[in-house]
Amino acid sequence: MSCIGTAGHVDHGKSTLVTALTGINPDRLAEEQVRGMTIDLGFAWITLPSGREASIVDVPGHESFIKNMLAGVGGIDVALLVIAADEGVMPQTDEHLAILDLLRVRSGVVALTKCDLVEDDWLELVREEVAERLQPTTLAGAQIIPCSAITRAGLPELLVALDAALDASPTRRDIGRPRLPVDRVFTISGFGAVVTGALQDGALRIGQEVELLPGGKRARIRGLQTHKQQIEVGQPGSRIAVNLAGVGKSEIARGDTLTLPGRLRATTAIDVRLDVIASAPRPIAHNALLDLYVGASETPARVILLDTDEVQPGEGGWAQLRLAHPLTAARGDRFILRVPSPSLTIGGGQIVEAHARRHKRHDPATLARLDLLARGDPAEVILAILHGERMAPTPTSATDSSQPAEAEESERTLSAPSAAGRPTASTISTIAAKKSPKRAVGFGALDEAEIAHATGLPPDDTHEALADLLAREQITQVGALYIAASEWTRLQTESGALLGAYHRQYPLRSGMPREEWRARLGLPARELGAVLAALAETGALEDVSAATTTGGARGAFVRLPGHRAQPTPQQERAVAALLARFRAAPFTPPTRPEVDDELGTELTNLLIEQGTLVKLNDEIVLERAAYEEAVRRILAHLRANDRITVAEARDLLGATRKYTLAIFAHLDERHLTARQGDDRVLGRNATNPPLEQDQLL
Repeated sequence: MSCIGTAGHVDHGKSTLVTALTGINPDRLAEEQVRGMTIDLGFAWITLPSGREASIVDVPGHESFIKNMLAGVGGIDVALLVIAADEGVMPQTDEHLAILDLLRVRSGVVALTKCDLVEDDWLELVREEVAERLQPTTLAGAQIIPCSAITRAGLPELLVALDAALDASPTRRDIGRPRLPVDRVFTISGFGAVVTGALQDGALRIGQEVELLPGGKRARIRGLQTHKQQIEVGQPGSRIAVNLAGVGKSEIARGDTLTLPGRLRATTAIDVRLDVIASAPRPIAHNALLDLYVGASETPARVILLDTDEVQPGEGGWAQLRLAHPLTAARGDRFILRVPSPSLTIGGGQIVEAHARRHKRHDPATLARLDLLARGDPAEVILAILHGERMAPTPTSATDSSQPAEAEESERTLSAPSAAGRPTASTISTIAAKKSPKRAVGFGALDEAEIAHATGLPPDDTHEALADLLAREQITQVGALYIAASEWTRLQTESGALLGAYHRQYPLRSGMPREEWRARLGLPARELGAVLAALAETGALEDVSAATTTGGARGAFVRLPGHRAQPTPQQERAVAALLARFRAAPFTPPTRPEVDDELGTELTNLLIEQGTLVKLNDEIVLERAAYEEAVRRILAHLRANDRITVAEARDLLGATRKYTLAIFAHLDERHLTARQGDDRVLGRNATNPPLEQDQLL
């Protein structure tokens, strides 16, 4: 299914022509029919001579309703540019043509309407004028068909031309990420909310859970229609109506995007290749505030020029658009920029990064990466995404673009851009290293589905490009994640430096807690085990899994290969003296605070971790041999007598009540004993106590 969109000046007969071609009046509002002027989007459909069905979006031609025109023209495959033969090219003809050119609508037909009102000589002059206006645009060479909706002259030829134009238009792709830019919202009594739009990038099915962005409201697809026919599956390129359950009309607005949960997310900053139309009355300046149109969405946007201070009419440049309101977009989407007052179209372009980070202006590494993203070679695009996924500039001054947008008013004083050339993806990191220092906020690690979504590549192209990059050793696969080879090397280097510094700072610790290591390096929690296993295989670290000793539970940690906590000779002498005191009073030894005062907390923790001391609670520790002897005596008593009181255990061990209660609590925790009233009985682990590891380090 494909979509045809009208364009052209007001009163040139767009709606009348659509009615003549389809038998459907696209003017659905009473006000439109009374005034005889289209003010909002209208819809119809047609069966062409080839038997192909196509949707038609009829747009308003008056300059006051350009924003309505833009809400519907983004999803069309073929343009039907309508020009009245008795008037020729008019202002909105030019503006609509500029919009089609900026949106890169490359297939179209021109309908010279009202041909019955002019002489042949005049008609030929208009045809020549139109062909000349089309020449510098994407519609250059489009067929020009004189016709009349009143006499129906030329309509058969127009239908054949539209058929041919649809043959020449590219097939809508299916990358498994369906999204429907909502251009109309209404309700049907007894059914609830309905949204319409041109479906892109994937299919939708009845019964699916969907998400409305940017709000995040969830709903379920109750029904699907196209051309008033019920369907089970909506295909990419189709104009469809979606009946939603679980959401009301008041919770949806034109400009929302309907998609599957988790497939897309809203953005407030996009990196773009910006083009200013040649007829623009002035350039686009850095920090200009313009109106942005993407799909059916509209929002004010601040233009941050990245490679110049002004983009002149007829020229292009790199920019970041910072949005006043979040919207949903994807890499590769086309957009339009308009001056809010006086309202006019001034430029547009293509999104190259849908979730942009703030950049320093005139930065060669940033410009090189954006160039790669725009060129679209799958392998280079993936590398650029992985290289840039987690990097951010270190703030150095108020003019640095990592600061809030208000601070960027002074960026005009920055120096002119350096000559960066057109480096390949593999040189981006080198260029970046020569600039101001970078603050690593993580590593570009994404799975295959995330890469496909971030790049906008079809799944097959993504899979093939990843295989090629792996074969060339430009990326590394760790579990389900892919990491640029340079990022993987950086990870190994920074991990080694981090662990080395940690060991020097805490020589009595066996390693760094795994979670602290992950957080300090900015790694994602998912696939952490695979990342650690891969690093351990390269010899970059040792990963010691979480374990439980009689000294108490301790978490997993990582360390440099060969690292072991090693007390100094003086510390070893202090430990020996302390253990002698423990052995002299095995069941009433010094308390934990006393041990900390004598040895220091770090050394005490090491003794507990190694199992030399057993931590019963924050106050009580026992030497391991004494603890095991206490366990042996208490369990032997229980096997002979079925139960034991606190007083009996105290006398059995020669301990005080405080120490006896601490021992009981620890045995209860290990399920060697179980409390019944004030007594203890054998626990579920008493018959076959769990195996314990005397020395884990």
